[in-house]
Amino acid sequence: MVLGASEPLLGQMRLAWWRDQLGKTVSQRPRGDVLLDLLGQAWEGGEPALLALVDGWEALLSPRPLEDAAMARFVDGRAALATGLAERAGQSASRPEAQRAGKLWAFADLAIRAQDEKERDAALDHGIRLAEQRLALPGELRPLAVLGGLARRSLRSGGREMLGDRFSPLVALRLGLFGR
Repeated sequence: MVLGASEPLLGQMRLAWWRDQLGKTVSQRPRGDVLLDLLGQAWEGGEPALLALVDGWEALLSPRPLEDAAMARFVDGRAALATGLAERAGQSASRPEAQRAGKLWAFADLAIRAQDEKERDAALDHGIRLAEQRLALPGELRPLAVLGGLARRSLRSGGREMLGDRFSPLVALRLGLFGR
């Protein structure tokens, strides 16, 4: 939605709509938007994580190359979503690892989609530190293990696409089956 906007103002307007809708109770939201309806069913009470994700996406509308503060907002949004997933899955004890998976995913995404070397190098520098250790997530958070593991692999290989080579689907399958 943000990356597809032809003008930053259009992206901001779309994000403002999401922020407004997620700020309302489920009963006050309009019906008919499939995604909004599904979020109302599955994430009721978890809107703060979704709002942080919206804030993170808004940071991508900042002038490029992204400043550290904008990068941090984007990363924090993904981390909030990941910890929200851990909470929703009843895995509160796994919040730190879920948060790390979200940050790995964000830094890999930033490195892959960077618009200049400075931006790419900053994302890689921050992400590599988080990628030193393998993720340890329970089976209930296997989707995060897959995203985090692919992001970790991407960062360790200099920021290549997470599913950009012929071995990455096999890595994703391994992560999905075994979590490592």
